[in-house]
Order: sequence, then structure tokens, then C-alpha cells
Amino acid sequence: ELLTALAAAPAPSAETRLREIRARLENGDASGALAVLGDLEDERPDDWRVVWYRGLVTLVTGAHEDAALAFDAVYDAFPGEIAPKLALGLCAEVLGQLDNAAEYYRLVWATDPSHVSAAFGLARVQLAGGDRAGAVRTLESVPESSVHCTGARVAAVRARLRQRTAAAGDLEFLDDLVAAARQVEALDEYGLDPARREQLSAEVLGCALDWVLSGGRGSVPPAAGGRTLLGSGLDERALRFGLERSYRTLARLARGGEERIDLVERANRYRPRTWV
Repeated sequence: ELLTALAAAPAPSAETRLREIRARLENGDASGALAVLGDLEDERPDDWRVVWYRGLVTLVTGAHEDAALAFDAVYDAFPGEIAPKLALGLCAEVLGQLDNAAEYYRLVWATDPSHVSAAFGLARVQLAGGDRAGAVRTLESVPESSVHCTGARVAAVRARLRQRTAAAGDLEFLDDLVAAARQVEALDEYGLDPARREQLSAEVLGCALDWVLSGGRGSVPPAAGGRTLLGSGLDERALRFGLERSYRTLARLARGGEERIDLVERANRYRPRTWV
């Protein structure tokens, strides 16, 4: 509808054509956006808005180096603006330039904490670079006043567990499991819906079970023997009961019949064997 309205404009302006480019990108018409952009570049090669849209179009089409050049030109013209810094951070991230990406994201996050996308971006590149603790700290630094606080706390839980290989003797993993479980419990105060809360619980308990089955339980110091995760002890039987409980709760919360059946089957697979 917007494209139809823009096409009917009696005298197309730079503003209407820029809006057309954005609308075409949102509709997945990258080639159409490029065509409109090409005409506009011929007419207004020095307009920073046209350069910015060159960055957007090339970013969408996968020409990430060209996008970075365009955004860098806008950054040179407006060094105090947030948007080009975020755009350059994203370009650096997709190009695998993790240090550069972290620098841009960190600069934005330190300057204006209302731009939570910078915190998520910084955490992503920290995690990709192997700085798991840094990623967790970044996500936990999102203020409680932010509407994205709950999402950041959920991401922090998953950052502690992502791509972890359960191995005997990995006590750092145990510390992260305990911290993740506490974060899940604390999320009740942030209004996390029951289904997401239970899904997170299952993820934590599943990682803990993998750790125990790898032999990790035998490396727990005696002083840590009383630790529990979300009400489950750190042994195979207790964790299996915890997982069964989580999946049965998820089954009750499921909206569709097929999903409910799948979750009940998962619960049954985790249920420990009993002799009675």
C-alpha cells in the first residue's frame, strides 16, 4: 500500500524515493531498492541520506564491505551520531572483525545505555571471541528500567551455557550452572512468562545432566555437595526428575496438541527408571 501511495505522488522528491527504498527492502525487493537508489545517486551523489541508504541496501544484499564504506562516510560526516557507530559495529561483526565490532558497540553502550542493541551486539562478539564472562557482564548491565531487561537476563542465562562441552573436572561449568539457575529463579521478579521460564529451566537442567553424565559430579568438592539447581540435586536421578517435571509443565502450557504430545514424550524419556 505504501509503495502504491508513493508511486501516485504527483512530484516524487528525494524523501519519497528514500521511503520507497526502505519499503522495497522491507518487502524483500532488494533489486528494486537498488534501482531506485541508483537513480537517486545520479541526482544527489553528495546527499548523506543517499549514502546512508547505500549502506542499508548493500548490507541487506550481503555486500558487507561496501556497506561498511558507506556507513564510514556517514560516520566521518557525523562523528557524534549513534546510528553510524551501530551500523559500523554490525558490519564489523558480520565481517568477522570482532575487535572492531566490540569497539563500536562498547562506545555506543558507554555513551547511551538506552541503545540496548549495542549491549546485545557487544555480548555477541564477546561470546564469539571466547569472552563468556564479559558477555554475561554486558548483558547483566542492562538496567532494570529498560523494557529489554528481561530479554537481556534470559540471554545472560544462555550465554553461560552456550556451546559448553560438559567435561569431568570442569568446576567453572558448575559455577555457571549454579549462577544460571539462580538467574532463572530471579526472572520471576521480571515478569517472565511461565512457558519461557520453564524452557530456560529445562535448558539449565539439561546442561547439568550432561555434565553429570560426563563424570563431572565426581569432581565436585565435598563442600559443594549440597548444591541444588532449581530444586534438583546434582545427581542423575534428581536432574532427570527435574527435567521430567519441567517438560510436563511445558506440556500443560502448550497451545497445540502436537506440541503437547512431543513435550510429554520428552518428559517420559527423561523420567528415571523405577522398580515399582
